Amino acid sequence: MKPIITTLCAVSLCIGAGSMRASESVELLPGAGLPSESASELTDRGRDIRGIYLPVGMVRSWKPKKLITHVRGTGADAVIIDVKDDMGRVVFRDDLPHATGRPHGYHRHMAELVREFHAHDIYVIGRLVCFKDNLLPGLRRETAIQDSLTGGPWKDRNGKKWIDPYSPLARTYLTSVAVAAEALGVDEIQLDYVRFPVEPGTRQARYGNRRAGLPRYQAIADLLEQVDEAIRIPLSIDVFGLTAYHPEESEALGQRLEYLASHVDVISPMVYLANWPRDYWENPSAERTHAVIRGAVKKIRERLGDRVVVRPLLQAFKWRSHDWGDGFIINQIDAARDAGSGGHLFWNAGGNYDVVGNVWNAMNDAGTESDKLSLR
Repeated sequence: MKPIITTLCAVSLCIGAGSMRASESVELLPGAGLPSESASELTDRGRDIRGIYLPVGMVRSWKPKKLITHVRGTGADAVIIDVKDDMGRVVFRDDLPHATGRPHGYHRHMAELVREFHAHDIYVIGRLVCFKDNLLPGLRRETAIQDSLTGGPWKDRNGKKWIDPYSPLARTYLTSVAVAAEALGVDEIQLDYVRFPVEPGTRQARYGNRRAGLPRYQAIADLLEQVDEAIRIPLSIDVFGLTAYHPEESEALGQRLEYLASHVDVISPMVYLANWPRDYWENPSAERTHAVIRGAVKKIRERLGDRVVVRPLLQAFKWRSHDWGDGFIINQIDAARDAGSGGHLFWNAGGNYDVVGNVWNAMNDAGTESDKLSLR
């Protein structure tokens, strides 16, 4: 296998996962207060869900009734919806500090949508994209990862800016968005892109907010601690699947799971093989897919014990799948459950879950778990 830094750079091209301590002040938003001493833990419901990601364009343009029909039609009992998207837009408000006016707040009826989901017994996860953010670095330059060649904000291969994870102001901003998102009534906050960028162009990235000797994983842990103390609802994070297999070499991402686990309720490794390095998918098979997913969930559970629920993100798209269809979906679910996962989530950037729906609805009709349906 390639050295981990090389493989992480390859993965990053495809995936779409001085410091202020959490005890210091957090800028509160209108209608938001500090959490009580005893924050809510993950409910039994949250420990075993079948969820799908709904892309922001679909959530914005479809009526609540149509969205609910779509979700229920797949057999899902949970949804992931963006509260801050991967452009940096705060979806539901445009009056927050550092997120004022357009293009923020383009879905003003999200609280109503969350209530509608709950009325139909659908668990709602608010996805908050953290350090991939093309807006805040332009507004507050001191929050940006800097480019040593141009002297301006560093940009990824798609020409987008990123927030410096070491920035105290940025952490306070992200925490404030999480507090405001909690007020929508979502059941859980999920932090995505809670990592450093690792593509080849980062050779010229500079982190002006870094304190000497502060490791990357500590910068990520500082954010998680701050958010965890500021909200009452469960907190989850998306991480690269490779972090399960290379705990000693994940410093490039800042995703050393042992240092992050105490601040979160759920860890979701992104284990869809299409977005892994070539070594993993160039000779695809059902056995290989099953082994990699099962291994990732199992290894994280072995390393962290019962401190967190491991709820993997699985592949709901055809690209690089070994045998696209019901069997491919069943195989992934079987692998996750074989390793003791706490439910599972499926990702499709376009919101198409027809094949996933075939499987989940068959499971519901049979009144059984996926192993009774397995094609392996």
